[in-house]
Amino acid sequence: MSGLRTSCCGHGSGRGISAAIVGTVRKDDAGPADDPPMSFATPPPTRRAPRALPAPVLLAVALVLSALPVLVPAPARAAVPAPRTVPEAIDAYAGYEGQTLCTPSTKPGTAKLVRLLLTTYGSAGIGVGRSCSSGGTSEHKEGRAIDWMVSHRVPAQRAKAEAFLHWLLAPGADGQPAEMARRLGVMYIGWNNHFWASYRAADGWTDLKGCTTDPAKKASGYDTYCHRNHVHLSLSWDGAAGLTSYWSGSAIEPACSAPWGAASTTAGPAGDLVPVAAVRVHGTRGGTGLDSPCRLEAEPSWDTTRGDAVVRVTGVGDVPAEGVGAVAVRVNVGRTSAPGPTVSLRSTASSPSIPVVTSPTSLSYGSTTVLPVASDGTIRVGLDRGGADVSLDVVGWAPVVPAAPPVTGPSATVTSGTTHAVAAAVVYSGADPLAPRETRTVHLAGLGGLPASGVTGVAVTLTVAPTARPGLVGVVTDTGRAFLGSLRSSTTAPRSTQVIVPGSGDVVLRNLGAAPAQVTLRLDGWFDATPTPGAALTLLDTPATVIDTARHVGLPTGVLHATSRVVTMTGDVVPAGATGLLLAVDVHGGRTEGTLSLGSVRWMPAVSFGAREWAHETVLIALRGNGRMALGTASIGSHFRVTVLGYTS
Repeated sequence: MSGLRTSCCGHGSGRGISAAIVGTVRKDDAGPADDPPMSFATPPPTRRAPRALPAPVLLAVALVLSALPVLVPAPARAAVPAPRTVPEAIDAYAGYEGQTLCTPSTKPGTAKLVRLLLTTYGSAGIGVGRSCSSGGTSEHKEGRAIDWMVSHRVPAQRAKAEAFLHWLLAPGADGQPAEMARRLGVMYIGWNNHFWASYRAADGWTDLKGCTTDPAKKASGYDTYCHRNHVHLSLSWDGAAGLTSYWSGSAIEPACSAPWGAASTTAGPAGDLVPVAAVRVHGTRGGTGLDSPCRLEAEPSWDTTRGDAVVRVTGVGDVPAEGVGAVAVRVNVGRTSAPGPTVSLRSTASSPSIPVVTSPTSLSYGSTTVLPVASDGTIRVGLDRGGADVSLDVVGWAPVVPAAPPVTGPSATVTSGTTHAVAAAVVYSGADPLAPRETRTVHLAGLGGLPASGVTGVAVTLTVAPTARPGLVGVVTDTGRAFLGSLRSSTTAPRSTQVIVPGSGDVVLRNLGAAPAQVTLRLDGWFDATPTPGAALTLLDTPATVIDTARHVGLPTGVLHATSRVVTMTGDVVPAGATGLLLAVDVHGGRTEGTLSLGSVRWMPAVSFGAREWAHETVLIALRGNGRMALGTASIGSHFRVTVLGYTS
């Protein structure tokens, strides 16, 4: 097979454990912190040395033994895993990803590695999960660490461990070091007083928690602490998910590096959104907007050499190179490794992050948000855990507006604009469900107050009724090449998402699921090219969070009952007389899946979510003159956060 080769033992002459380089492990190493030190309030008992036999007796025994036949053969070299077809490309070294969750269930890649050890070396005690209540930080609590119970003090077990570790760290056929450790996503190893870390592979084997230097730790009572009675293997999230090349047949790309030097200030407050044909500005898997393909990975807390990826969003497609104050960006995330990772955007390194997509599974998910642009025409994208393939499409932009004399509120006033927030009205409810794999164009011009001409884009709520099987349903571009908005349908409840669609009001629906889907569209707002008094949109240069139930901001608690709650949105952030709001809404679901609905002039299903899962949407909603808005969901225990991105007036 082209691009593939068969991997087996014996690539190069890897360094054995006995030849380990002795050094010092930093305090932040996950390995030394993984197994809590054993307590020795009372020193371990000592044993009296046996009495030596007289020399004549030893000589007689030796003569007798020399006359006997050899009954025990020399120990055979321990086995290594069977050859396996792997791609020529080798995965990048795993970066450090310490424990941030507690999900002790064994992850798919971890389970495969356990089976590989048992198949190759026979039965042995192997531990994976660890109780969340046990002390210390450990990847065992995330189901991505293995304790293989083999002892350095037992020759046959030691031979197995050292054969496997030699196989892990030996060079590949092309000379690249630690081939199998990289193909399996091994992040670090603890064994027999020593520690090896993929994120500091050049250091080789180093000292493990003073076990090579402290004479007291030579005692057998320290065998667990010093990893002499087991091999500890911690996997990266990609390795634990089984996405690395040993299992998937495709090498994981290196982590995206941040092009430092991006502007630290925003371009200034922005005006009305101008929808444009979606243009891809960032794509990790294809390398769009990057030096080469890479994988977005969470930033280690102690590693300052990595961080957000910086993305240029001006001067691309129909977006001007100058005068852009904000952009509407569609974010898609797929091939995730950690449970529920969140992709966030921010304008500068010091700006607040706006969560855009939380992916509950490795399937592809996407959402749209609006955020200010840095003064050099860039934004930043980051991930909170694990790794993921991420793409960004710009679907709209807003011009910088001149600052007005100081007024109450965080932004200047705009005198004219092209954004119209309207009372959410159903403009399409298909009598015929959307068939599997069907694409259907819906014409909205003239419906729900939408003009018959002059429209440059619409903001709609897409709702899909329960389907026989979960599937992907969404709005695609007029060419059908990319989703502008999509959702995973549920078998038990309707689900909704928000979409900005450029054009004159034609919405192209597509059902990629295997079951028919009943689709409803609500019109939330529209845009035109002619400035219209009374329809101005002001985008804040610093988004302002006005409700956060988890932190008792705006509302004191999360959802305790299904009764909706009313808040007044006008005040320090939103001026009196505002006619509409552009909001970033984040929800963490309660006991059941559900939808958070917003209402002012009229109710709209704003954000759908799964039980105990995060969901995010950017919502354009009309606002009553009294500035009051209601929020409600039937999912008890839900928490939500509302951030004002802008307002119309």
